[in-house]
Amino acid sequence: MHVLSNRLLTRASLKRQSTVPSFGHTTDFDYKRDTKHLCKIMKHCITAHTLDLDYILHFLSSYTCEQRIILVHDLEFEYEYKLVDMVLERPESPMRSCTLAMLIEPIELYARDFHDLLTLKLMDKINYDISRKLVEILLALNNEDAQKMKETYETLFENPIEKDIELVEGSDSITSQLLINLLLGKRYEEPGHSVTVAKMIAKKLYEAGEGTPGIDYDTFIKIFTHDAFSQLAAIFDIYEDKYGGPIQEAIEREFQGQNHIECFQDIVEYTRSPGVYYSKALRQALEKVPIDYPTVIRTIIGHEEKDLGEICLEYSKIYDETLDETIKTHVDIMEIKRLLILIITHGYDITDEDYDQVRFDHSNNSSPTDSGAIPTTSAAATSLGMRRNRSQEAFDKFVNVFKTMRPH
Repeated sequence: MHVLSNRLLTRASLKRQSTVPSFGHTTDFDYKRDTKHLCKIMKHCITAHTLDLDYILHFLSSYTCEQRIILVHDLEFEYEYKLVDMVLERPESPMRSCTLAMLIEPIELYARDFHDLLTLKLMDKINYDISRKLVEILLALNNEDAQKMKETYETLFENPIEKDIELVEGSDSITSQLLINLLLGKRYEEPGHSVTVAKMIAKKLYEAGEGTPGIDYDTFIKIFTHDAFSQLAAIFDIYEDKYGGPIQEAIEREFQGQNHIECFQDIVEYTRSPGVYYSKALRQALEKVPIDYPTVIRTIIGHEEKDLGEICLEYSKIYDETLDETIKTHVDIMEIKRLLILIITHGYDITDEDYDQVRFDHSNNSSPTDSGAIPTTSAAATSLGMRRNRSQEAFDKFVNVFKTMRPH
């Protein structure tokens, strides 16, 4: 374990700069220069009639999330390349999912994954219950994020997220009520807890479950979605001390339906330790056959600037190996493997390859006739490649506003 800790500390001390020699980036972020470089990649792709996701992913890997978003916006603003739309036109694949995740804000990534799960369930194209995955996505949101999630979802898919949940899960189902309450953004977020209040609420939970015939799901849902996580942790401790067993066991005995049991138990585990909760989700996704790439990508890229460090630390404690070591042995797509390890280790590059030349999706078997092929009509060329005269001052203002809106 001591060796493992030293290895984690060594990698954490690295800066993400391993791809700098490949593209000529300097350590200072110059979005005008770097957007111009990205524009050249787009022109090569137009010439070759296809979008090289490998190369784009490799290029983006040397930037932070905030820098990537600025580059994507500037690429559209200055050169009219709508890179997100271009990626979405590609056939579904782990490479497309990973590239898209690198181009958008975490909240948009969560909204898209949430919608994908609902769609797959509605079309009966998924062979497992999606409730736990939906809860997993929403647990990462604070109150402000929950509001942004609803706004982003409706903007992208032109329908309120609550209506889609009710359509897929049923308007009166326990799952729908739990998800919609998580999205209300009404959780008390002040730090600390009250022992007196915790005792009162623990009693309410007991009376709503073990202490009475039947289950008062409304009480469980309100407490689990409105009380602060620090308060919930105290409530669960008192419940175990006073009523003779962990609340997870009470949920197991009293709740009806395995999906309801697992969703509420997941919230308990997240309350105890978000890092442990997401570590286990990652391990399960990586060991699944085939790999559950959406969960792996969402957890690592979506949590990159939030709590990924904590997740990695807890992962190494639970499984006695680092997360990047597991990815190295489990992930079978080289560019995704390389990117995820770069993010986790803050710059350790597992490849020695030189990407001086643009490669055109050999690994993805792309061809000019693929659905991802870029149209070459004059209209398409105009919409994708013609540069309009725009005010650089206006975009500079956008960048400054964007930076003030995003926490560092």
